Amino acid sequence: MSWFMILGLAAIVFFNRYYFLEPNVKIKLPLIMNKMLNYSAPCLLTAICIPVVFFDGDNLKGVLDNSYIYAAIFCIVISIYLKRVLLSVIASLVFFYFINFLINQ
Repeated sequence: MSWFMILGLAAIVFFNRYYFLEPNVKIKLPLIMNKMLNYSAPCLLTAICIPVVFFDGDNLKGVLDNSYIYAAIFCIVISIYLKRVLLSVIASLVFFYFINFLINQ
């Protein structure tokens, strides 16, 4: 997946969430639409991350030497525990680079 596609998808999700969920914007959506927009970022991130974590091109990655799986599990656990987005992202990145360094030595 190219950086252009990732940044484009991020811009689309940001625009949708900002434009329709910002209180100062005069457009009001039905309650069901607001609830659906709250799940757009996690759905997009899941769609981007699943192929990266589990596949290497067309082949399924192994579990024991897959630093992406360990980092994803760590990210989920630390996010539930900390409940702070920025701190969870930083801790997950540090863990990923550490585990990636250990596995690829």
